[in-house]
Amino acid sequence: MARRTKGEGTLRKRKDGRWEGWFNIGKDENGKTKRKSVTAKTKSECQEKLNKAKEEYLKEQSVLSSHTYLTDSDPTLNEWYEIWINTFCKNVIKDYTVNGYEQRFKTNILPALGDMKLSELSTVNCQQFLVGLFSDGRQRGREKHGNGLAYYSVKGIERTLSSCLQKAVDEDLIPKNPISKVKLPNCTKPEMKTLKKEELTAFLEETKRSGCYEFYYLELTTGMRLGEICALEWNDLSLENKTITVNKAVQKIKGEIKINTPKTKSSIRTIRLCDECIRLLSELKANQIPKSKYIFPSSVTGEIRDTSAVTRRLHRIQDRAGVPKIRFHDLRHSFATLSLEQGMDIKTVSHMLGHTDAGFTMNTYMHVTDNMQQSVADTMGTLLDSSVKDSKIVKFPA
Repeated sequence: MARRTKGEGTLRKRKDGRWEGWFNIGKDENGKTKRKSVTAKTKSECQEKLNKAKEEYLKEQSVLSSHTYLTDSDPTLNEWYEIWINTFCKNVIKDYTVNGYEQRFKTNILPALGDMKLSELSTVNCQQFLVGLFSDGRQRGREKHGNGLAYYSVKGIERTLSSCLQKAVDEDLIPKNPISKVKLPNCTKPEMKTLKKEELTAFLEETKRSGCYEFYYLELTTGMRLGEICALEWNDLSLENKTITVNKAVQKIKGEIKINTPKTKSSIRTIRLCDECIRLLSELKANQIPKSKYIFPSSVTGEIRDTSAVTRRLHRIQDRAGVPKIRFHDLRHSFATLSLEQGMDIKTVSHMLGHTDAGFTMNTYMHVTDNMQQSVADTMGTLLDSSVKDSKIVKFPA
């Protein structure tokens, strides 16, 4: 029998009549030769299985040699998550975003899918996992909110898992992203909550009694995000130009209050202020005790105000004012809704809110713009009706 070429592996027929094949893959820590082996009923079948085993082994070695951070060419999701979050996320994207990724993985994703190999993740098991979160995904507050997670919470988990797996695709660890074909149930967008004009009056009156009128007056005339207004410094304010510049935001990450850049590039903006706002801020600056570089510092520390404390106080003010209890972000919606209803153009509102483009603003406040379109249509109809009634009808011969 001809001698087999080096690297082809070895075939032999065993005493039980089956065929066995193997090839060497190196030595262990004790210097003993390590092998991979296969068995089959026939020689040809054994050779075929041996060739396939060698091909898979060479592929694994290729992956490991080109991905030095891996110890297994087919890591579990748990193992890949640690590489992804530490190598591709931390010190690359914002801490606030990384913190959100970590929470979603540790709370929901890893307990369910962490032990599975990346190659075992499929659209089916990812779909089953995500849909299951709607009925049994909540870890805390079940007595108050029920067992399932809200649509946008599940959507956030889906996007986070997809981002992690897409990087595995980019690194040639898996051929495709199993999340790409997942379909979540349709969701009815919750109705936007805003304060009506009469409710705003009662709310602002209560903020005067509570000593935070200037804070909420500025919010309701600019629509800033909570983190943005809490990060404002006096050098961001130009009394001469009647403007305030938004270029940073307060974020709470793992219990620590930090100041970071705003949400997007569009969030960095300069907003014009009304005369009353300028007057209020001028008086606030002159009377601020103790002096602080922040416009609205913590009354306890004199430093950055904790956004959670603002939210708690907001709800107490709402209770005392007898107005609906809404989120701070809904005050931003209130500003946008009232501005559009008063005839401010969509592009200006979009800039003041720090949106990436006016199209997003248009879609967000579609209910307002629809009413505005109806108002314009009614106005034009009235104008044309009046013109027709006032004109003399001229009859032309047939």
